[in-house]
Amino acid sequence: MKRFSYFALLTLILLTACSSIPGLGATATPSPEPTLTFTPAPTETPTPVPTATRDVIATIEAQKTQAAGDVLTELDKLKLDTDIEYRNGELIWLGDEAEGVELSGPDGRYTPIDEKLTSSNFILKSDVTWQATGIIVCGVIFRSEPDLREGKQYQFLFLRYSGLPAWAVEFHDFGYFKNSPTSVKYSSAVNQKNGSTNQVVLVAQDEKFTIYINGVRQGRFFDNSKQRMDGNFAFLGYQDSGEGSCKFENSWIWELK
Repeated sequence: MKRFSYFALLTLILLTACSSIPGLGATATPSPEPTLTFTPAPTETPTPVPTATRDVIATIEAQKTQAAGDVLTELDKLKLDTDIEYRNGELIWLGDEAEGVELSGPDGRYTPIDEKLTSSNFILKSDVTWQATGIIVCGVIFRSEPDLREGKQYQFLFLRYSGLPAWAVEFHDFGYFKNSPTSVKYSSAVNQKNGSTNQVVLVAQDEKFTIYINGVRQGRFFDNSKQRMDGNFAFLGYQDSGEGSCKFENSWIWELK
């Protein structure tokens, strides 16, 4: 009986002592496992496409304005007919560089001015220089169908015959002469010397064509059939024999409204 009491007392003491020690005599509460946090990968930022600055745009607009002002100054000096109301028009094409048509032997070629450019009523100006050992023709295609070789079109032509400087406005179809609103006109205003430069100003208004050569008015001519009222432009040259070339400089097209 005494042994049992002693054993029970010892067990009670041990249990009491163990209960006072942290972590013993009680069920341990598990610590929560850390939650994995997803960190998104950095998003690629596209490199912005460079755009023209305001300064660049302003410069381009200023250049256009200056070019248009220069053309208006030239037109004022020409003293055009009073019914050619050019001041409310606009510059639609400016030749930055000289355009050339190189010829060899019996030959005819053209150089498009701008394949996307068409116009009906306009003023065209160009300084035309011819080089040739024989007969040569330099000129401009206007109001043409897209096929510049065989399409319906008007042509202004400087004609350098032997001793006979001349010019004409002609209508061509399928690559051949069809008729002429002016017929061939001989003019002392045309410099026929080899290597010389002649300035042409062509005014096209509906069925009316007014021609100025080296600043001298050549007259007004009519095509009442109105065979072509709108179309493309090109520079052209014809060579009878030998070597030749037509060079077109200081060229522009001013559209009439």
